[in-house]
Amino acid sequence: MVGSLITLTRLHRIINYSILSLVILFFIGSLELMPELYIASKPIVDLPAWMDQYWYSIPWMIFGLASLDIFLKYRKVGSLRVLVRKNWMDIIMLALIPFLFVFKMAKVSIKAYKVLKASKSWSKLVHLAKKMLYGKSDSGKLRE
Repeated sequence: MVGSLITLTRLHRIINYSILSLVILFFIGSLELMPELYIASKPIVDLPAWMDQYWYSIPWMIFGLASLDIFLKYRKVGSLRVLVRKNWMDIIMLALIPFLFVFKMAKVSIKAYKVLKASKSWSKLVHLAKKMLYGKSDSGKLRE
């Protein structure tokens, strides 16, 4: 019975390999979805379209697994002070994941704002062109 149980060390190793696999998968996805990050004009890798929806959830899966990893390390050492002293880098990396994801969302928001601003400019340009071509009198009727 004891041989079939997963030990804390084995579970820790599984979590670490899972995090490493997700980081590699995230990096490969970034080659496709963020080519400007690698100074490329077009995607470096061609991935299937169905992967796009999963790619954005990878950072949160990494965050969850890293949280579980920190929790297991805490259970092993039993003291918060020892945990912070021995695993301070893991804790900092765990704290940075949501922080950096906020910047990623801000980047998407800025792009959406720029698109909306450009569409507003085009709308004004079309309105001005109509006004110049057809010209409106003060009464609001078209000139003849």
